[in-house]
Amino acid sequence: MQMDRRSFLKTSAAAVAYTAVGSAGILFPDEAYALGGHQFWQRDRVIEYRRADNKETGRIKIFDRNQGYLKSGYQQACWALRDVKDGNSMARMDVQLFNLMYAIQEWARMAGKSNPLITINSGYRTRRHNSKVEGAALNSLHIYGKAADIVVRGIEPWQVAEMAKHFNGGGVGMYNSFTHIDTGRLREWKGR
Repeated sequence: MQMDRRSFLKTSAAAVAYTAVGSAGILFPDEAYALGGHQFWQRDRVIEYRRADNKETGRIKIFDRNQGYLKSGYQQACWALRDVKDGNSMARMDVQLFNLMYAIQEWARMAGKSNPLITINSGYRTRRHNSKVEGAALNSLHIYGKAADIVVRGIEPWQVAEMAKHFNGGGVGMYNSFTHIDTGRLREWKGR
């Protein structure tokens, strides 16, 4: 089931307003209770990232509370998630994937993590590159710009997976050294 923007934001707001220790073991800070879900999504949305394969780093503002989504921020985020292993090929990424990345990172910040930098192991993949990735699904959401494999500094992959599941943005795969997030149908799995 694909979620529309309103459903995604509504579900995300409910997760932010959650009033106990989440299954991720990361307590929602008092600020989250005071803000309520709607205000969480009305702030500037910034993603701080690092690419695992080429050590590139950046800080991308994808949403401005006064201007809405920023075209330049969206383009920068698409570039950040490009396929660096196949000629720096770039695709139009699903903006909800960026919202999910922001939500996970902001949750970590609000929970007291001082620098929850997101390391991007994989974002968009060309079909050629995807066919060479061991264990990759033939019709992987990576080839459609709807998936990323990430690590969040200071947070275990299983915790990132639990955080992602709270937002109900799509599929979540938990692996030993990273977490897969996507904006496809709701599902979860454990890999190696």
